[in-house]
Amino acid sequence: MNYDFYASKPDKLKVLEFIFAETDLQIFDLSSNYGQEVCQYKSVDEISTKFDMVNGDKFGLTFKLWSPRFKGGITFRKVDLNPKYCNGHTFRYATEGWGLINLYLGGQQNGILSNSNIGHFSQKGASKWEGINVANAGVDLWDWKEIEQTSRKLKNYINNLNSG
Repeated sequence: MNYDFYASKPDKLKVLEFIFAETDLQIFDLSSNYGQEVCQYKSVDEISTKFDMVNGDKFGLTFKLWSPRFKGGITFRKVDLNPKYCNGHTFRYATEGWGLINLYLGGQQNGILSNSNIGHFSQKGASKWEGINVANAGVDLWDWKEIEQTSRKLKNYINNLNSG
């Protein structure tokens, strides 16, 4: 599932408020900053004080969403970096798992608002990659109906937000 939408700062805050208040989704960084671990966010304030909620490109804010109802495991994979190209840093972490929901909140750059996106693999799509990416636990361990229901709930909220 992939769903593109446009979100101003107030829209982004409403989406995040909805996630924290109306779902059991946990929000993690897509990847960590150099030399740091992935952060999990517990509130809208925590996110809005850490990040620029207005400026940026299509990938202004990038998160992974997970719920225990999804059953599959979330993995924080250490990524080795070449310090020559990363200001002396040697690692960062990536948040991975077949059934995680991506949440990308686009920013504004040069007066143009980039689109935002929610998306995730389907069971069929993840199965195609399972033999290639063996670092993630098995595709069949995830509850794909729960993932789809949760992403639909989020999509419907965003759709109603944008149509209102």
